[in-house]
Amino acid sequence: MVCFDTSILIDYLKGDTGIIALVESYSSNEKLSTTSITEYELLRHHDKVKREIAQELLSTLKIYYFDSDAADESSKIYGNLKLQGKAINENDILIAGTAMANKELLVTRDSGFRDIGGNYRISIV
Repeated sequence: MVCFDTSILIDYLKGDTGIIALVESYSSNEKLSTTSITEYELLRHHDKVKREIAQELLSTLKIYYFDSDAADESSKIYGNLKLQGKAINENDILIAGTAMANKELLVTRDSGFRDIGGNYRISIV
């Protein structure tokens, strides 16, 4: 499976043809997923139509929830970043930790994930 970050799903919902093609290329070979953190980020819109569109997309994806394994992975990522003197968005750390705890390739457009480094499976497109 492949796990999409919020940046991919937002651009997908906006109709970005490059991202739509990317998502479709993955969907022909793999099951698609995201995290409960991304679910939250997509559903926090006040606009009812945007929330409904996001809910429709989310209903087609496997959602990985932030659990103890995800917390453990996230804390390792946070610790490594702190040692390097780097910081990224806290939600991004939780998204990466959740994807890594579930042994998924995380696909994102957010270059901030590059700082995570290590043996993590992250594809920045």
